[in-house]
Amino acid sequence: MMKVFLFALLLPMCSVQQEYHPEKIWLFSKVEYTGNIPADRNGKHLQNRPVKLFCYLKVSKKIKAPDWQTALIYGNQYSVEVMPVTEDSVAVGTLKDSQSAVTIKADSGSKLVQLVFTLQGKIEKPEAWQFILNGTLNGKSVYIRSNEPMVELSPDMMP
Repeated sequence: MMKVFLFALLLPMCSVQQEYHPEKIWLFSKVEYTGNIPADRNGKHLQNRPVKLFCYLKVSKKIKAPDWQTALIYGNQYSVEVMPVTEDSVAVGTLKDSQSAVTIKADSGSKLVQLVFTLQGKIEKPEAWQFILNGTLNGKSVYIRSNEPMVELSPDMMP
């Protein structure tokens, strides 16, 4: 009986979500146009633009990366796609306001991971954190929370 009681006490502790600690998080948004930029008859650009949200994580090469599944960003839920980064530095784009180039570099003991987000819908009760990333690592739930602001990049024209 005592073993069952101890097991019942320890079971919830095993399934508690743990925080995963990357070295750095960069969160970006970028408008991507395919073909011509949509405009009204007066030539004014239309506000209904497809926005791409993505982030880069700088993590230690020694630590295994989680399998990321969902992200909560500003009250919306997104699915997560992991994109491999093979270089030590990535030219992300240019800042919308200042037109400064944005390049992300990893240290010798670190690597970069790119995550691309696809909108799944709104959530009923938004979290206080602006950005929450959920996944699994070694069969356990892990998460990252951040209130870093999202950086808006200049629009891209896609072919």
